[in-house]
Amino acid sequence: MRKLGFVNNKLHQIILFSLLVFLLLGCATVAFLPTDESVTYPPTDSVEIYWDLPQKPYKIIGKVSAKSEDFGEDTLFKMLKKKAMAAGAHAIIMGGTGQGTSVIAYPMYGGGAAVIPITSTRIEGIAIRFVD
Repeated sequence: MRKLGFVNNKLHQIILFSLLVFLLLGCATVAFLPTDESVTYPPTDSVEIYWDLPQKPYKIIGKVSAKSEDFGEDTLFKMLKKKAMAAGAHAIIMGGTGQGTSVIAYPMYGGGAAVIPITSTRIEGIAIRFVD
């Protein structure tokens, strides 16, 4: 088997593995999934947060979610609100929050693998607009 010149020693493996981990960490994924892609709303300046169903009439415009291996719930919550405002939501009915663990394994030259567990935080909610 032919060896690649840039991964033929331990130092290069460590550098490549560190770069891989660096690229996978330190970012957040924030998404808005509209209920109807053909309808858009003007952005709002703020959103209300509900942990139960609101007592005034509303319509669901989509689902918002945020996930990160690097940021905590408080930062993700701010990102979630920002995404909902950009989508035109008046409020978010909060849904699930949680943490999960995944593993990155990188094969090492000469056998074996380096394994790093990664914990991610996820929050999500339903974006709504109030109806007059």
